[in-house]
Amino acid sequence: MKRRHLVVAALLCLSGGVWGSGPGAALPYDFARFSVLTPVGPEEPSPALVHAVHRLVWADHVIVKGENSSHQIAKTYGTTPMSLQATNNDELLILNPGRKIVVHNKNGQLYEVRRATETLDQIVARVHRDRQQALKYKQVVVMANKLPGVALLGDFWFYKGQRVLLPNVSVSFDTYRFPFQGWGWGRISSRFGNRYHPLLKRKRFHDGLDIARPWGTPVYPARSGRVTEAGWNEGYGQIIVIRHADGATTRYGHLSKISVKVGEIVQRGKTLIGRVGSTGLSTGSHLHFEVRDRSGKAVNPGAKIGRR
Repeated sequence: MKRRHLVVAALLCLSGGVWGSGPGAALPYDFARFSVLTPVGPEEPSPALVHAVHRLVWADHVIVKGENSSHQIAKTYGTTPMSLQATNNDELLILNPGRKIVVHNKNGQLYEVRRATETLDQIVARVHRDRQQALKYKQVVVMANKLPGVALLGDFWFYKGQRVLLPNVSVSFDTYRFPFQGWGWGRISSRFGNRYHPLLKRKRFHDGLDIARPWGTPVYPARSGRVTEAGWNEGYGQIIVIRHADGATTRYGHLSKISVKVGEIVQRGKTLIGRVGSTGLSTGSHLHFEVRDRSGKAVNPGAKIGRR
């Protein structure tokens, strides 16, 4: 029999709690006793019902045709776009029909416990490192999840797969990342600033970074935005330009292949926009990567990673 996450008993998981004061603590409910008598929850709960319930409720939501905005989905379930983004660890700019996301009806991140015997203090430390702030926030988490008072007195253990609401937590996705999968630039063959151009044979200001990568290496947006240029542009060769929410732009030059079109919305680190090449004024396979502010002035990409 196919079961859903949103069984009646599971709805109250965080208020009735499957938790304990130690790694071997007994579960307060013996669900096996009721496995035949307890009816299975709906395939997908009504958004209006989830919105109306005062207790924390969460479920899986399957994107359908016409749902193009996380704002729209968040409003339907009574939460915020930032809450859904933090819960799914995704900007949710690209919502293809059939995709499944986790939804809930509160403001904050619905954190899924990833390993057995994770403690409340460890979870709170993800949000606040300062001891005093962590202590205050711990009280907020206990109240939001209706945990027993003993959770404030010592180690309080959760079990893998449980969900814990972290109120008012948001994740900032609007920062610059490396334009490749994984961390690190790789070898930078030419840095930002004045340099001697190997083909023009004269000094010239270099507006970006040249990052040596093998031909065909996948390139991803360093920041989410809309494609404003995708094609040939003189010395850049095949180039993609992406405009971001604050008016800044990023440029990806010397590509061997372009995989997006002008007007397309692309998501940081997720949308394949093209592949490394050596088109235009280029001496070998590499990516020319630029960051320009809203006025069009080039800034050092190396100083922007992890920042706006």
